Amino acid sequence: MDWYERPMMFALLADVQYAAKPSEGSRHYAAAKERLAECIAVLNAQQPGPAFVMQLGDLIDGGPNAQDELATATAIYHQVRMPAYHVIGNHDFEGLRRETTMSLLKLQQAYYTFEVDRRRFVVLDTQDVAVQGGWAEDSQPYRQAVAMLNALRQRGAENAQPYNGAVGAEQMSWLEEVLTEADAEKMPVLMFGHLPLVPFGDKYTLWNAEQVVAMMERHACVKAYFCGHTHRGNWLRQNGINYVSLEAMVEHADQKAVWYTVRLGQGTMDVEAVGVAQHWSLPLQENNR
Repeated sequence: MDWYERPMMFALLADVQYAAKPSEGSRHYAAAKERLAECIAVLNAQQPGPAFVMQLGDLIDGGPNAQDELATATAIYHQVRMPAYHVIGNHDFEGLRRETTMSLLKLQQAYYTFEVDRRRFVVLDTQDVAVQGGWAEDSQPYRQAVAMLNALRQRGAENAQPYNGAVGAEQMSWLEEVLTEADAEKMPVLMFGHLPLVPFGDKYTLWNAEQVVAMMERHACVKAYFCGHTHRGNWLRQNGINYVSLEAMVEHADQKAVWYTVRLGQGTMDVEAVGVAQHWSLPLQENNR
């Protein structure tokens, strides 16, 4: 049985943005803690349960109590009874140094890869070069981020926003090696990051999205990319790769928990939301991918 026919299910959630503070508009920061706990309880009760769960960044909103809030949210998330993974988002560094965030999330590396059932999963650090990346202001990543942001602003780029960031040169080299190896092993790759990569030029996209996407498109192994950040559930297919952005949990935390299940099999990838009416059945084997 080919990989795209073998059944598999995993769970995703994005932009919990827990904070012990009042709601603002549609963002219900304090209630997000309860919604996260509900999500974890449901996942733990599922039989069979997901192969793993991935949160796509902005587990907290950040601010003066960021360390305590991240510790609280992480403790709830890690109660899940299956492997649990993290993407780091811009808000995860609001009020925290990178080292502290990484330690609380129990991450040895901000970008990494893992394998489940002959499928490779790749996690990007989209705050690798960022002014909101937990870097000290005298560090090379921070100085590089300021220069890149200023250059984008001079060009009038829509994504010239301080809450965005870029994938740095070292991470790009690592990604090239990972995808080249996956191609050689004929192993499909699904990718995760906080910032969206498409459409190019959108307000929320990665600063060097075109460069990252060009690399992904050179490798037939890449099938999909999942992200948060925009707070809007959306899907776009471009040159054989599925790009999926998830609805933010914080936007619905006053009433219901929102997360997603992804089911692979029968040549498709079914992405179905829990808590909102979103369901996409996406192809996995078109355009020689």
